[in-house]
Amino acid sequence: MRENKRIITPPPSMFVLHSEVKDNMNQKKYSFHTYEELVTIVDVIKDSKDYKSASGVLMQLYNPKIDADDEAIVDYINANCSNACLIGLTCANIADEEFDIKDNPIELNITYFKKTRLIEYDFDLNIATGFVAGRMINEALQDIDDAKCMLTCYSCGSAVIHSFASEFSHHKLPMFGAKAGRSIRALNTAKAYGKRAGDNKIVSVIFAGTDLHIFMDNCLGFKEIGVEMVVTKTEGDNIIAEIDHRPATEVYSKYLKVSPGKYFVENVCEFPMIFHRRGCVIARVPSAYGEDNSIHFTSDVVKGEKLRLSYGSADNLLDTISESVRGIKNFNPEAVFLFECGNRVRFLKEKASSETASYRILYPEISVAVGYAEIYESASGSGGVLNSALVAVGLKEDPDAEDEFRPGVTYIDDTQIQEDERDYIPFVDRILNFLERTSIELDSMNKELGKIAYTDQLTRIYNRWELENKVNEILAECNESGARASIIFMDIDHFKHVNDTYGHDVGDMVLRASVDIIRDNLEVQHVFGRWGGEEFIYVLPDTGIDEAVEFAENLRKQIQDNCFVTVQHITMSFGVTQNIAGDTLETFVKRADDGLYKAKEGGRNRVVRN
Repeated sequence: MRENKRIITPPPSMFVLHSEVKDNMNQKKYSFHTYEELVTIVDVIKDSKDYKSASGVLMQLYNPKIDADDEAIVDYINANCSNACLIGLTCANIADEEFDIKDNPIELNITYFKKTRLIEYDFDLNIATGFVAGRMINEALQDIDDAKCMLTCYSCGSAVIHSFASEFSHHKLPMFGAKAGRSIRALNTAKAYGKRAGDNKIVSVIFAGTDLHIFMDNCLGFKEIGVEMVVTKTEGDNIIAEIDHRPATEVYSKYLKVSPGKYFVENVCEFPMIFHRRGCVIARVPSAYGEDNSIHFTSDVVKGEKLRLSYGSADNLLDTISESVRGIKNFNPEAVFLFECGNRVRFLKEKASSETASYRILYPEISVAVGYAEIYESASGSGGVLNSALVAVGLKEDPDAEDEFRPGVTYIDDTQIQEDERDYIPFVDRILNFLERTSIELDSMNKELGKIAYTDQLTRIYNRWELENKVNEILAECNESGARASIIFMDIDHFKHVNDTYGHDVGDMVLRASVDIIRDNLEVQHVFGRWGGEEFIYVLPDTGIDEAVEFAENLRKQIQDNCFVTVQHITMSFGVTQNIAGDTLETFVKRADDGLYKAKEGGRNRVVRN
């Protein structure tokens, strides 16, 4: 597969010209409507001094038209500009008809680098899988020790791009780009551009060079509102089937009175779902719904993630852009790339052009891609595939510069401005501010009430009620997927003697100290709580009984070896079991309890598997 030239472009040397030049890298924007206009532009480019002297030439092609012969356009550029890396896509055109962009010109944006090398990879996913493509990027990065960042455009599904990116994520290479879109009225084919135009491909360009530095902003501007919910069931990589164990579409019918129907997507696009993933704020906008009341998305969703609905106003979104423009101005880039979500353009309507215009005032030659999704992956690993956002990227070749990544640009809050500065505050602004502040207060109260509801007050771990909920969730997952889980039922030996001899205050101290020892072993996916009295339950998802017994034995030794204040030494007994098909809470816990009983009968201070 590595030798298949239909999948990967020729070696990096074909894209690099070695010339000693002193000029800075620079960016140039061209636009055209016809093939004949393109021919003229290409002649100007390839005859230019910049093209001939560049260490790398990046050509970005973004096409809003529905009738352009994009295959002929891509072939012509590649045939006549062999020293350049071409990448691009068909644009998302999902705004209302009055804001249709199909008559806009095609953009060809050129960035001439003076020190940076460019290495292009073109993956035909009819031949290779996303996993294989990702492995090839991983292998390439092992040999490119000065790789700085990567631009990716794709026309495949969310599961494929997720698989692709996962294979080299450990390199912590910043990545930006977009997913190809199409017109919701013409329903033309969404394509990505590289060595060829294709409807099922990934095209990536790696930027390599020690002097290259990057600025990246994730600009959202939608504000979270309402209660926190949980994705409790998914189908595949991009479908939410249930939220809080209810059909997913009920979220919108409950809070917005929007039921599945012809205009479902149009009515909910202004209220994206907001997730927090790896330090980055990520929005998801429904693209369709299923007959089973599931919600479909253009990007990945994850079972177990928490979400809130959000709302936006044009002012909030544009304030966020203003903050981004200030940041990128301070960075002082030599090239600027923007990747904007089609849903954001649809939401902003006539104000959509104001976003890009804010950057264009400072950097008139910027490139702008409007896609179905945007990519923001920082050097720290935060981010992923976004929706409803604008990703702003600045690049410059400057050995003294520093990289900057902002995974969630905060909008400018003008609430401190004296109210007499505005004669009239629009009703919508007032009611949205009221809802936002109320949501913040309710969220804080709910968190406190939640702690009281699910936490044992003495030991500060899960109480029995919450333990039962957690065990039921784990068993449901196991019964559905066939996964393993083990449970440990444990009990403090001779605890009644401790209370009778030293008093209940000392008994409480022993309970808290024992819990602290066990809690030190707690991992993110583990569940630990107080079943009652001196009895505790510890659940290990995705764990077989052999590993669980070893884990319990380690806990037993830690308790045995600890010196407790007043009582000096105590011991604990443990019963361990693994789930079996069809287990319920009662059968699962009962087997572990039987194991504990055998441990007690066998002399205590021991672990028994059952």
